[in-house]
Amino acid sequence: MVPWADGVLKGQKASYKLLKTLKEPSLYKAAVLPISAGSSKSPAIRKYVAIKDLTLERELREDWAPSLSSVKKRMVLEWMDTDLWLIQPFGKPFANPKLPAIVTKSILEALLVFQQTGGVHTETDVNPNNIFLSDLEAPTPIVKLGDLDNIFSEGVAKNNQGAQSNETRAPEVWRGLGVWHSSDIWSLGVTITHWLMSSTIFGPRDKLIQDHQTAWCLAKIFRLLGPIEPPDNPEFKNEFDLAHALEGGGFLDPNTGDPKPYISVGTLREELSKLPRELCSESCIDFLECLLVIDPAKRPTAEMALKHPFISSVTI
Repeated sequence: MVPWADGVLKGQKASYKLLKTLKEPSLYKAAVLPISAGSSKSPAIRKYVAIKDLTLERELREDWAPSLSSVKKRMVLEWMDTDLWLIQPFGKPFANPKLPAIVTKSILEALLVFQQTGGVHTETDVNPNNIFLSDLEAPTPIVKLGDLDNIFSEGVAKNNQGAQSNETRAPEVWRGLGVWHSSDIWSLGVTITHWLMSSTIFGPRDKLIQDHQTAWCLAKIFRLLGPIEPPDNPEFKNEFDLAHALEGGGFLDPNTGDPKPYISVGTLREELSKLPRELCSESCIDFLECLLVIDPAKRPTAEMALKHPFISSVTI
């Protein structure tokens, strides 16, 4: 049942036409209706929005649906067209060659806010699924960082190797030192790398051994960017030792008998150099190498990264 009279909701700044229910019972996609002729200006709201019914948490049970009279307030949220992972280039240059720099600068500006408040984006990570975009055909698309409902103070998740995803987990997090602003910078570097490569060159996707996911992910980092200082926590030491063995080791192909390495990726520069320069310029490669430094103390802050020529060359 449509929760608004005639499928139209009148707000303080605009009216909205219900298009579809996104999630029962209280999340909808709507269109912003043209402003009435008697008004002097149009509202600064996008054409499409998401509208969320605000109800008391104690009422949100599986067997309860809000009636029209029980919903006193609604929130209008910006509608974004897609996420980063849905617009992978697959080796083809973008129609807008500045898109990688625009995306990266937008997220760095968001991380700068967290840096200034002593926070980290989340205990998870920055990844291609929580970077959202709209107006891709415009000279300067809109880029927003999502998953903002789980922000933590810096240093969270010490001795927890599960913070951040396997693919984007920073070296200091693997060592059990917690999640810091520098960890957000690392996850952004991995995210942009994976987006441009249209493939996850970090992480366990190509794991050839049973179990030992931590060791495999570490071995990939060792090969791509160099070794990580051993952890202080003895519980993590064995996986680091195995990672070193995997990074330099190999096996005999059971079908051909030929020797093959466990870790088949090259260095980060070698992998990025496989892309067309129109997609990933030398300046872009230099920038990603700048972000993906093993030592977090030598990694740039968001403020410093925004001054890199690859980023400072675009205006958003």
